Amino acid sequence: MQLPKRRGLALTIIGAILMLVIAPTAAGVGIWKGVSGGMNSVSDAAWIEPGGKTHVTGVEDQTILVEGRYEAGEPLPRCTVTGPDGRRVAVDTGTARLSMDWGGTAYTRAGTFDPGSTGDYAIDCSGHRAKVLSSSVANDVARRVLVPLGIGLGIGVLAFLAGVVLLIVGIIKLVNSGRERNQARAAAAGWPGGYGPGRPPYGPPQGYGAQPPHKPGDPDDPYAP
Repeated sequence: MQLPKRRGLALTIIGAILMLVIAPTAAGVGIWKGVSGGMNSVSDAAWIEPGGKTHVTGVEDQTILVEGRYEAGEPLPRCTVTGPDGRRVAVDTGTARLSMDWGGTAYTRAGTFDPGSTGDYAIDCSGHRAKVLSSSVANDVARRVLVPLGIGLGIGVLAFLAGVVLLIVGIIKLVNSGRERNQARAAAAGWPGGYGPGRPPYGPPQGYGAQPPHKPGDPDDPYAP
């Protein structure tokens, strides 16, 4: 006897893989690509010791990042910038805090300045070492972090939802096919609900059972002599 095919096993396996493997992998890759892609420009910049100089090319605004994380209400290190001509350059501390962590190091934006000309600029942030990046690169860090992060998390969520649907459908199909296979086995073995080899159908034997009522002398009485 050929049993009905088992259905739903492949869907169940695929759904579990999507939920347990694909979804977390996509989210993890998105987070890693986003953070690493955005923070490489920060980590690659050289540290400037207090009073040290950095060479600025062009006249684009520069952003100063100091080491450490400073929460709202906590005073930032005050940075001073001295231009190639020995004059003090104004530093705009701004109002919005920007902090980031990468490779076990925290960075906080301490201010920006307009170099005005190419040359070597001395940076001193109250005894804290600092990094100087062009403001366009510093502002682009958020975009470089958020775009891959959003893509990775989006793919992970979609994969997880698809896995849940496939897993549920697969389990339902497995249960139904298992019931059909059990019924087929019962029919082959002659259990109640099926006919087996050499086993007659259930029910009273032919010729027996309740008979219609009759009266003595009834010409239609089948039992009359």
